Amino acid sequence: MNHSRGRSLTAALALLVLSACGVPEGDLPPPGPSLGDWTEAVRIGRLEGSDEEVFGNIRSAVLLERGGVVILDDQGARAIGFDDRGTHAFTLGRRGQGPGEFVDPSALFRISDDTLAFLNRSVRTLQLFAKQHPTDTFREIGRHELPFWPSSGCSMRGRIFILGGYEDRAVHEVDREGAVLNSFPASDYADEAAEGAPEAIAWDLRDQAQSGLLVCSEASGHVMHVPRRLGWGRAYTAAGDLAWHSSFPDFVKGMVVPAAGGVAIKYEFDPDFNFSYAVVGAAPVADTHLAVSISVSVPRGQEPEVEGLLALLDLATGAQTRRDESGAVVVSGLGERIAVVYREPFPTLAILQRGEW
Repeated sequence: MNHSRGRSLTAALALLVLSACGVPEGDLPPPGPSLGDWTEAVRIGRLEGSDEEVFGNIRSAVLLERGGVVILDDQGARAIGFDDRGTHAFTLGRRGQGPGEFVDPSALFRISDDTLAFLNRSVRTLQLFAKQHPTDTFREIGRHELPFWPSSGCSMRGRIFILGGYEDRAVHEVDREGAVLNSFPASDYADEAAEGAPEAIAWDLRDQAQSGLLVCSEASGHVMHVPRRLGWGRAYTAAGDLAWHSSFPDFVKGMVVPAAGGVAIKYEFDPDFNFSYAVVGAAPVADTHLAVSISVSVPRGQEPEVEGLLALLDLATGAQTRRDESGAVVVSGLGERIAVVYREPFPTLAILQRGEW
């Protein structure tokens, strides 16, 4: 355990970025729970060492109900499990198309009874791993084709929800064989995002409005969709009704435009602020708030004033209750535990806890 890094994390997260918001402190809603209330219990990842502890890129991770965490390293096309002390427990997969292998592991989420669900975006598959007995190892129990390219997924009360553009809708409930059971109402924000934009980039903005991150909250009963670059989040009930739509205050959007030749892309930054934001992680915390990790980008050759931001949205209303400075990316929350990822100077994952372990 790295106690000094844990103390620096809590200190950084406790600083509310009032100057960035441009809002007087007295005008803010009551703040949500500070992640400074959590203590770093486990840190996983090394610059050098065994293969199990050296990560190429931590794409996502999930905390397990029975304890421990599973990390998806998409660069290595593998999932690595650790117990609640940070000891390696198992490794799943490698790149390939055979049983137990991954083609394009782009997302990981947990279904009830700690079944692991993987999305392989390029081949449009939902891949399931489970244990027949708690002492067994995880084995692949199903691989099913989806009728769309998945972006993200989550599960609530045993039901599976997957994000991806399909029949002009973005959020879909599927069964364990990948068949679509219900598609939530089409989002008018897809057209709104593209309104006034040149047709050369309008398609990209519409695509962004149907992709991003999907987060389920057992406590509130909401399925929440957060695009990466559009500056809003919305919550649905499990039946597909819109519960709330929330715009992120002062979210500076990055415009994606084709570069010369139509191959590469570049980002046009806001001319006044000279930086842009992007959502890089989201997870429920303390069963009361949605934590959204936001990266800060600046033109090449400049350094951002902060490593990143963490916004807390009230799960019931979508209202932003606080925004802190944070270089960590929130990737999973389960009760009194939170998993966060650090990308610099090399990929690591920390499990934060509040209360008794």
